[in-house]
Amino acid sequence: MTDKQLQLGEDDAFLALQNAWQHALEVLAEQVNKPSFESWIKTARPLSIEGNTVRIATNSKFAKHWLESKHIGFIRDILESDMGTKLTVKVELVESQEPAILTEKLPTKPKSSPKDNDEPISLPLNNQYNFDNFVVGPTNRLAHACAMAIAENPGKTYNPLFVYGGPGLGKTHLMHAVGQTAMTNFPGMKVAYVSGEAFTYHYVNSLREHKAAEFRRKYRSIDVWLVDDIQFLVGKERTEEEFFHTYNAIYDMGKQIVLTSDRPPKDLRLDTRLLSRFECGMIADIAPPDLETRMAILETKAEYEHIALSNDVILYIAKLITSNVRRLESALIQLHAYASLMKTSVTPTLAEEVLSKHFGEEAAPVIDAQKVQLEVANKFNIDISDLKGKTRSADIVMPRQIAMYLIRELTDYSLPSIGKAFGGRDHSTVLHACKKIEEKLTSDKSFASMVNELARLIREGKNC
Repeated sequence: MTDKQLQLGEDDAFLALQNAWQHALEVLAEQVNKPSFESWIKTARPLSIEGNTVRIATNSKFAKHWLESKHIGFIRDILESDMGTKLTVKVELVESQEPAILTEKLPTKPKSSPKDNDEPISLPLNNQYNFDNFVVGPTNRLAHACAMAIAENPGKTYNPLFVYGGPGLGKTHLMHAVGQTAMTNFPGMKVAYVSGEAFTYHYVNSLREHKAAEFRRKYRSIDVWLVDDIQFLVGKERTEEEFFHTYNAIYDMGKQIVLTSDRPPKDLRLDTRLLSRFECGMIADIAPPDLETRMAILETKAEYEHIALSNDVILYIAKLITSNVRRLESALIQLHAYASLMKTSVTPTLAEEVLSKHFGEEAAPVIDAQKVQLEVANKFNIDISDLKGKTRSADIVMPRQIAMYLIRELTDYSLPSIGKAFGGRDHSTVLHACKKIEEKLTSDKSFASMVNELARLIREGKNC
């Protein structure tokens, strides 16, 4: 510790840690998606500081794993910067998650009963995500109506419900709303909200600890199963198989299932048995909100946060950010924070000054045949001329077929146009290539994972 810190009493050091932790929360809130932040970071608490060792408390094995694997380095950097010394940060599993008190130290290894070790499978539901503050517009009306119907009568209609759309459009909001409304309407009902990542973690952990039977018992006791980000299962063969059996068991008992994904079922490249089950229910998409809906979202959020905004400012933000509700809310909070710190009123001029650099919408990457060919060539370390040429060696033919398939999937090129981009090949050659890739995607999970990742990078304009 620094000389200054050595002079601090124990309580003062812990107070400094609490202040640094609050700063860390503020920074992470801007960097982590809201559901993850609310579930895994905001629920953690500083436990103690002893010498140069900081102990952070959480009451969930998954939260502990998630913090240690994804954010521990970033948290340590912020705490070190604020406290002016090198630190070791440890995340510990504790029985209670009550806020720490300056004069009270929680034990390093709290006593626990066998029941305490029976960790719940459900992630926390965020009570800020409810139907009352979900703004309905033309691009989410169907998904909202289906979710409302399910919450009022689980397992009786729209089962399963599959909601898909891009990030930050309200899929998770609707899922939390379904869970909370169902528990309110049916107090004895067991509601479990998990992400694809959490399901994978729980399953792998059950195998490692030889608790597969307990894992299955927990999941098969669910009445309403809410699974967020189902696309996380793609490429995880054993987890996908277990998910299939869990899905069947819950569905066959007449229990409600709600799933979300960033893409429709047909684009998931999961086992065809699973896809057929997803498609037998109700499928609803959520698209980016129109201008009027974006303005309504901002007004609702501003009212909730007690932020006074003029119509001109709301209109400016709604026009600036067009594709993501989460970014809308983040921009609003950042603008309000800046105005409060500067002790000034929020005007359209201030909004432009504060937000334009950080929240201006980036132009969508242009995807054409040349872009796809370039990225596929980079991926397989070959020349574009090889893709367009006549070489028929296996190490060229497969990338060429992948490139043809991706152009067909990611662009509006016709088959003859694709053939022309590959040295004037016939449209039947292109069709044959696409069918070959589709067959391999179905039979080879690792290949499917590679192609899906390649497509994602191209969509996002990133280099492969």
